[in-house]
Amino acid sequence: MMKVKSIGDMKMFSLIKNDIRFIEIEKEIMNSNRDYNLIAYDKEALGTEDILDIFKDAEELQIERYIVKKGEEYLAILDYGMSSPRYQKPWLSLLAMHKKYQGLGYAKKIYLTYEELMRMQKVNCIQIAVHSTNQQALTFWTSLGFIQFDERIYEGKVIFSFEKKLGED
Repeated sequence: MMKVKSIGDMKMFSLIKNDIRFIEIEKEIMNSNRDYNLIAYDKEALGTEDILDIFKDAEELQIERYIVKKGEEYLAILDYGMSSPRYQKPWLSLLAMHKKYQGLGYAKKIYLTYEELMRMQKVNCIQIAVHSTNQQALTFWTSLGFIQFDERIYEGKVIFSFEKKLGED
């Protein structure tokens, strides 16, 4: 387990490198978000094979995967890469909050901590992709300053690409 010290609000969280040991925790977090699973995977619940496929895809895309923990509670999954497949820029590939912790401000704090880590690495922008039908995510990401710059079809679904510049504020 890695405690991230003195990085914004992350002192209240622990980042644990996500691997196969946490498959049941990941499945619980993902399956608490049935609406997202329907949008992203066309099914309400993901099985073990689905999670294994996500692990495999993440490895191929060189994505860092973490479970976010507060005390003894597992709150979220945070996945990011330093070179996106389309634009070769840093990207946040997933921030999935367990349903029972949504609406408490944790997602924003986790994101802002991730952003601060990227700033420390001299990253000048962060990109994300959001399903066009995921209104909750669209609202969340635009509230954090992300601006849409592209629209495409991926696996038969409309995806919006967003970017946030991290230059001088």
